Amino acid sequence: MFDIGRIKFEPLSRNDLSILEKWENCFQVTLFSRGEPLVFKNSDDIEKDFEEYMDNEDKQQFILKKKEDNKRIGIATYKDRSWKVRNAKIGTYIGEPDEWNQGIGREIAAGLCEILFFHKNYDRLSAKSATFNKRAQKVLEDVGFKKTGTERKSGYVFGKRIDWKIFDLLREEYMEDRQDILERVLGERKEEYVRNSCKIRV
Repeated sequence: MFDIGRIKFEPLSRNDLSILEKWENCFQVTLFSRGEPLVFKNSDDIEKDFEEYMDNEDKQQFILKKKEDNKRIGIATYKDRSWKVRNAKIGTYIGEPDEWNQGIGREIAAGLCEILFFHKNYDRLSAKSATFNKRAQKVLEDVGFKKTGTERKSGYVFGKRIDWKIFDLLREEYMEDRQDILERVLGERKEEYVRNSCKIRV
């Protein structure tokens, strides 16, 4: 388990599949998480996805929980795309719309950066967002990601083609601004996080 701010990251397990089925069939969640508002996944589909995930050594999925009440609120994922550098593509969504617009997305994104840059020594992270998802783009920028390009007309929503915005972040960029990012994202929770996550001094 890993925690930061108000959030705990725990490995996705079979016990989480029922709530995953709920989120994967929520119009708002799938619209903003992947630009596909009508996914229609039943329990067999969710089970199949989970089995494929368990056989995939390059992908890690976390169930996200609020520390205060253990409520499951979303998913965070990274997929290792390493070749000559340690390179991962990240993705996340909050499956409970009543938890949106409360700054939790920034804590989740910062948590992925801490896991992958600070603890696992990755060189580069990348992410993309549907052009209309300004909230997700702001989250990425708040933890240091830079917009590097556009996949033009690579999605289809509401009867028209849409663009995807491409972002990335290098380890040296994140580490240079790490203290400021943690201060901005965590506020008064920063000291608690640093104290609890870095107990061993080397």
